[in-house]
Amino acid sequence: WQQLFAGGELHHATLLAGHAGVGKLALAEAMAAGLLCESTGPTVQYRPCASCQSCRWFLGGNHPDYRRIAPDEDDEAAGEDAPVKPVGKKKKSETIKVDQIRALEDFVYVGSHRRGKRLIVISPAEAMNHAAANALLKILEEPPSTVYFILVSSKWRLLLPTVKSRCRKVLIGRPDATQAHAWLVSEGIAEAGKLLQVTGGSPLTAAIWAEQGRLAAYQGSIDVLTKPEEGPLTMAMRWDSQLRASADASLETLVEQVQKWLVDLIQVKLADQPRFHLAWHENLKILAGPASLGRLFNCYNELMDIRAVAGHPLNAQLFLEDLASRYLRALRPEKS
Repeated sequence: WQQLFAGGELHHATLLAGHAGVGKLALAEAMAAGLLCESTGPTVQYRPCASCQSCRWFLGGNHPDYRRIAPDEDDEAAGEDAPVKPVGKKKKSETIKVDQIRALEDFVYVGSHRRGKRLIVISPAEAMNHAAANALLKILEEPPSTVYFILVSSKWRLLLPTVKSRCRKVLIGRPDATQAHAWLVSEGIAEAGKLLQVTGGSPLTAAIWAEQGRLAAYQGSIDVLTKPEEGPLTMAMRWDSQLRASADASLETLVEQVQKWLVDLIQVKLADQPRFHLAWHENLKILAGPASLGRLFNCYNELMDIRAVAGHPLNAQLFLEDLASRYLRALRPEKS
């Protein structure tokens, strides 16, 4: 916060970039509330008072000088910490469309309701399609001096270079593991250590997993990966049962999980130090021992491709069998 407001004023366009689940969106909203607050200013680094008329409007979600742009204009279903969509349910749009950005023109250029600042938060910014990004670019070229854009992105490298060049990028890192663990414990979350491991050290993601009870399903999928002797058909059947039993599971999340497991197999193979699955260190050592490093890397790259179609496979059972087969091939020794 001190870094953001070190000069007394915020840059007209700020990009909050970093891993998902570390609080970028919460920070963006706090920044917006502080800039709109009518009781603060540069002398107190725009910390919102939470009691003035502007803050009450903001907390009520109806401030006339604030806009939040998200896919499908659905704030609750979009953003960096949104829950995963259940299997079989229709997904809402994952794209910010050009009409949503063009609709900002009147808000940006007509004037402020409170004769002060206007704030626009776009999250996740990488969800803008090409036309939407170009429309935003036109606004960013000559914005009014009292208009501030805050872009939130966990995949900022996907943004147009011209958009990034007009923003002040601020990298938001993961908190210290001890601090994150202490916060989760203070929130009454059990198995905080394991949750932090499998979510890559992102405390807000870990909290969502705890709320949704996703750790048990995750551990069930890991159990399948630790028993390659069962073969691809049995592995696929077990995954299918788990996906049907969990409302928050999906093929996309399963592929991501297998990728994380492959990363740890590679980490153990190279340095005997897993990143995501410390609780399964011994299983990883057994599987990584005879495995070919080249095959593990190849499998990871293959999963990058099939992950793109995981949301709409022609046949889910065949998709799972193919996923299991690719994984089992990756475990083979180099000369087998």
